Amino acid sequence: MPAADPTPAPDTTSPRDPARLAWWLILGATLFRVLYVVIYPLDLAGDEAYYWDWGRRPAMGYFSKPPLIAWLMGLVTAVGGPHTVAIRLASVLLGTGSLVATFLLGRSIFGARAGLWALLFALALPANVLLSQLLTIDAPLVLCWTASLLFFWRWFTDRRPAPSLAGLTLTLGLGYLGKQMMLVFPVLAILFLATVPDRETRRRKLADGRLWAAVGVSLLFLIPPVLWNAEHGWITFSHTKGQVAAEGSGDPFGVSLLVFAASQAGLVASPLIWFLATALAFAGLRGLRQLGDGERFLVIFSAPALVAMYLMALRQDMLPNWPAVYYVAALVLLAGWAAGVAQVPRLPESWRRWARPALGVGFALVAVGYLLPPALDLAGYAGHPKLDPLQRLRGAKLAGREASAFLDRAPNPDRTLVIVMGHRYHSSQLAFYLKGQPRVYRWDLREGLHSQYELWPDPVADGKMGWDALVFLPDRGRTMPYRFQGGFDSLEPLGEVVARVSAHDEVYYRVYLGRNLKKWPRKLDNPDAKAEKSPIPAGSTPEAASPAR
Repeated sequence: MPAADPTPAPDTTSPRDPARLAWWLILGATLFRVLYVVIYPLDLAGDEAYYWDWGRRPAMGYFSKPPLIAWLMGLVTAVGGPHTVAIRLASVLLGTGSLVATFLLGRSIFGARAGLWALLFALALPANVLLSQLLTIDAPLVLCWTASLLFFWRWFTDRRPAPSLAGLTLTLGLGYLGKQMMLVFPVLAILFLATVPDRETRRRKLADGRLWAAVGVSLLFLIPPVLWNAEHGWITFSHTKGQVAAEGSGDPFGVSLLVFAASQAGLVASPLIWFLATALAFAGLRGLRQLGDGERFLVIFSAPALVAMYLMALRQDMLPNWPAVYYVAALVLLAGWAAGVAQVPRLPESWRRWARPALGVGFALVAVGYLLPPALDLAGYAGHPKLDPLQRLRGAKLAGREASAFLDRAPNPDRTLVIVMGHRYHSSQLAFYLKGQPRVYRWDLREGLHSQYELWPDPVADGKMGWDALVFLPDRGRTMPYRFQGGFDSLEPLGEVVARVSAHDEVYYRVYLGRNLKKWPRKLDNPDAKAEKSPIPAGSTPEAASPAR
């Protein structure tokens, strides 16, 4: 039979009751985060603005991700308006949900004291500084994953199995709609059940039709994005495959692994928390047969996937956030071990004394994460490429304000569209911060589909043939390609947007007015060709200067 609930009866008369302290910590952390994002709301990151733009066009699927993040953005905008603070507050709420689920998971497996430790470790992660502020795919994913762990464990230990399976169905389904990574959860769940030492328990749990029904119903949540992908050439699947099967980094063997490990130790978790959590997970994997149900559950939901991630890092560059959900179980295991409840063989008992210093280092890094951005502002170093880790969250609002002045001066404001060249982040951030938040079109140099903007109708398909266009070309070193110029009767420079974040950083656009859109220019055969980059010769029309395709 599964292990009985080890949760001790809380001492409700004591101010040191761990459960009560945990709830006060969650409340305090939430209030602090709310005040922080209200007083110091950083500009939307490129991804946030990109997903917000998705949310303006509700669909069953999108270029690179399932639709949950777009639906969330649409909901937040409908409730709180299209404002940065509303988006930030939504992320705070998701972060609070993750904290609650983490505490409840630790308490459910190892008791309230371990739950408190789990909460403290979660609060001491540097990654949570951004995770609780940025509304990207990771915030809802971490919540859905952690809640799924909680519901699955409660079902396994026969605590209110029907409501637990209902919760599992919902959190799994929403997780699938949030990020493809959630599909790993059922695989690890089956692996956990297959490793149950007691044969009768293993057979009974694997044969429980209610579990399979819950998993089956959760998979029905995937019907909308699957149908959408079937209509769009399975573009999300192709994009995901390209990320998983990416080519090598080109660095000497092992360099990408070292870079990835450093990002996990320094950006996702503090060095000591990362070391202890991964050491526990890997040690538990080696001694799996000797573990109790709780320890084995947490090891299965962390170590195998982390091993796979580190093996992938041997051959390709990895983003720091990819393994984020696999640290949830590892942190709860670390919490139980630090509380003296969890037992993991093959790990020296003397290492437990490092748990408190690990928290201290983690909270110090979290404090730096919160204090550094305003400190750099005050010191005049905001946006510094080497000192400011949040450089990409600077300048978008100011650039949008300055760019809006060109919209106000457009000769035909009611028949003027906005085109942004360059990375999708330029398009999405201007879409959010331009006055009136107009529909923004993106023109990419390259052939093919590279973002959601290429899937949406172009201006001609939207019935805007003959309109003028304000064209924003980012970065000082870029030049306007011939082929793009040929889409208009004329294309004349209007000026520049120079949004100075500080003496060390700026957001720059060169602004053009295209008169009378004749066609949506085709992409370049060779974006690097010199002929495509040269300005229009004096006395030439764009059409005559455009090289033949």
